Amino acid sequence: MSIEMETSISKKESKDEKTMRKRKRKKIDGFVFLPDDILFDILKRLPDASLRYKAKYVCKRWLDLIINMKLLDHASFILQKTGNLTARHVDIREEGEGLQVKVQDLDIPRIGIIKSWGNELMLISDYKKQSLYIYNLITKEGSYLPECNASCGGYCIIKCGVAISFDMFKGIYKVVHLFMGPPIECHILILRSDNIASSKWKKIQAPCMNGGSMYSSNPVSVQGRYFHWDNYIDKRLVSMDMVKEEIVDMSLPGDCKGVDYTIFEMGGSLALFAGDSPDKSEIWILKDFQKKTWEKLQSVTLEKWYYRRFPVCGVMSNRYIILECKYYNGMCYYDVKNGVVKMLDIHINVDDGCLIQHHQVLNNLTA
Repeated sequence: MSIEMETSISKKESKDEKTMRKRKRKKIDGFVFLPDDILFDILKRLPDASLRYKAKYVCKRWLDLIINMKLLDHASFILQKTGNLTARHVDIREEGEGLQVKVQDLDIPRIGIIKSWGNELMLISDYKKQSLYIYNLITKEGSYLPECNASCGGYCIIKCGVAISFDMFKGIYKVVHLFMGPPIECHILILRSDNIASSKWKKIQAPCMNGGSMYSSNPVSVQGRYFHWDNYIDKRLVSMDMVKEEIVDMSLPGDCKGVDYTIFEMGGSLALFAGDSPDKSEIWILKDFQKKTWEKLQSVTLEKWYYRRFPVCGVMSNRYIILECKYYNGMCYYDVKNGVVKMLDIHINVDDGCLIQHHQVLNNLTA
């Protein structure tokens, strides 16, 4: 055999050996080969905190399984006392033909009012320091955010709204500060992976809209992406897409402008509960954010003593709506399917405030 041929064979063997070594070094994800039913059985054994904060961000397949199989089909919100600032986490999930309630005390810094809750992060307004504080429920660590250079002075006053959002496309958290003006001003702050502000507040272009007082400084969050503030003076909504960083002037559906209404999150959509009397209440769903299209879900008739009701949230299946009942200092739920109302085993204190956790319902991953 010639020297050239031996050299060629030697080089080929050398390349083959390198290829084999690379294959050995490459880690193989065994979960890729598991069918959905087996992977689902594994995921459902994880604690709720792991599903909510970590597992659903591993990949799109895991997210789809967790959401579509309703592993997180819960109504989840916080009740915080405005006096001593203690907080309770309320988790409500479907069980058979009803709802099961779980209440747990939260170990959080008692420095101010919780303004927003997204995944493992909480945004707290510290009144003494007149600053915003970001707190991680998992690591138990937190830090103050830099001052926002807005006309309101940068702090959360009655005409300001603040919220935290997770941009899944970029894998980053954003804090939004909206001053209702007039004129309306909006600023966004990007957080690093360690939850520290990575830059200064960035001003976002806002459309020409009439400013005014908000019904609540806490916006209604939908899918952790869309935020809606209620400008009750003009009977309109100030809405924002946190991924595109765009503000939209959102009109109300039908004849809702002349009646009392409440907005809330229901099944991954914005819902509106409107009516001046128990026999005239209606439920509307915002079907398309970009086209501003509303669809009437159904008319609702409640018993008289349920009338002083304030919808808090709904569950993913769109069957149940959780309502705060001022009459009994508690909560009830409305069964959309059967048209009945039942009380929940939750006591609402006079100084309890309510904050809804946003849902990361991203079945349609289009920016």
